Amino acid sequence: MELKQLLEAYMPDGRQEQTAKEAILNGLEQQGTALLERTEEQHMTVSAVVMNPALDRLLMVHHNVYQSFSWPGGHADGTENLLEKALEEVREETGISTVYPISSEILSLDVLEAPGHVKNGAEIPPHWHYNAGFGCIAPERQELRVKPDENSRVEWIAAEDIAKSCTEAHMLPLYQKIIARMREIEARRKRLYGLLPDACIPWYREHARELPWRRDKDPYHVWVSEIMLQQTRVEAVKKYYTRFLDAFPTVQALAQAGEGRLMKLWEGLGYYSRARNLQKAAKKIVEDFAGRFPENYDDILSLPGVGAYTAGAISSICFEQPAPAVDGNVLRVIARIMEDYEDIGTPQMKAKITAALQSVYPAGQCGDFTQSLMELGATVCLPDGQPLCGQCPAARFCRAHKNGTELDLPVKAKKKARRIEEKTVFLLRCGSWTAVCRREDSGLLAGLWQFPNVPGALTEEQAIAQCEAWGAEPADLERAVRKKHIFTHVEWHMMCYHIRCKAAPPQFTWAEPADFQHRIALPTAFRKFL
Repeated sequence: MELKQLLEAYMPDGRQEQTAKEAILNGLEQQGTALLERTEEQHMTVSAVVMNPALDRLLMVHHNVYQSFSWPGGHADGTENLLEKALEEVREETGISTVYPISSEILSLDVLEAPGHVKNGAEIPPHWHYNAGFGCIAPERQELRVKPDENSRVEWIAAEDIAKSCTEAHMLPLYQKIIARMREIEARRKRLYGLLPDACIPWYREHARELPWRRDKDPYHVWVSEIMLQQTRVEAVKKYYTRFLDAFPTVQALAQAGEGRLMKLWEGLGYYSRARNLQKAAKKIVEDFAGRFPENYDDILSLPGVGAYTAGAISSICFEQPAPAVDGNVLRVIARIMEDYEDIGTPQMKAKITAALQSVYPAGQCGDFTQSLMELGATVCLPDGQPLCGQCPAARFCRAHKNGTELDLPVKAKKKARRIEEKTVFLLRCGSWTAVCRREDSGLLAGLWQFPNVPGALTEEQAIAQCEAWGAEPADLERAVRKKHIFTHVEWHMMCYHIRCKAAPPQFTWAEPADFQHRIALPTAFRKFL
């Protein structure tokens, strides 16, 4: 939102606030962006009331000029992004790193007199601050640090005690006003949760995609689909889901499946531990629950490979229990509707949203409510681009849509850069046979088939020498192919040498072409070289 729009969006409460808003807008009209610089007698500043998540304590600084505890803040210094500047000032003056706005909105516009003072040896004459005040949230358990040129102390102060700490009587009403507005924003958010079922459920029933796992509410079917959909696109899962259930139509059939057949059916889906955990869970259901899928949330959660999201999905969709299924899609939807700037990657944010959703689950419609939020995140409230707000059933009360902050949300800390590993892969052929071997039983792609490979990027000469060391008697290096494969936390950069050999050393398994069709499941990282 542009600066003028941001200022105009502020809704004054009373004549004093209206006068302040008019003065600041007039200053912007007359001075333009010069109002953001310190060169004028009156100029733009930003400040923030920083509170803990419970909204009962404030983080305040003891200001050297005012000799009182006050809110952190500073000069705009040329930037039109007043909110980001306020957050920057909070971090600089208090030393905390985790702080986020309770809303994108300005919570107070004020014209404040700044007395004359000395800073860095220079005389600063009296002047006026056109101040935009924001509300921010910060966890209390953070190391505090004083900025000595401006402040002498940084402390958390109980909201009810600020009158004892703030000796500037004219500022107390301002702080109390913003505290009240922050609490009202939080109360408004809680009320918005209650609007979600009536808005989303009818929309879902009219617009839901036809997906094979939505044809019934059999918990075995829903469970298989939810495990497959972890880290995998819907379109990719469809054919796997149908083929998997054809092969293993019941939980008993899955429990008894041979590992080779199971892995072959999973080939290409990735994250192969999911398939192993499916079978472990199937065996547990057969042994501990007499082959009947458990209906209790805690029992479902006890199954190998089942986390809170999957347990919530099965419990609500299949058994009509008020158990939210909160994943990245749902976190994004809720963060935008509530205009919540807390990092969605934190356990606290997920727990907060889960509890709030659980409190509004409608009896008898739990499954549809769960799936409506999933569907909204998958088809309308999209990531990495403009959400389709015109199609959203929650648009009329979505705070991000109202304030134009859809693309600023959700907030998620940047992931660490993936570790890059260089590998040299060998596609060794002896007649019609191709060499494969098993990976170790732990770690990435544990226990799966692979082509022989070694760490590092070998030259052609080094690759030939490696083949000789294995006893493969290389006859012809047919070609070299470079490919990349990305896992969640690591990236493989691979050079694959296709080498025709005269011998088939016994440390490898030598597979016929048909084996790759029916028996040997190769992870995509290696299969791409066939």
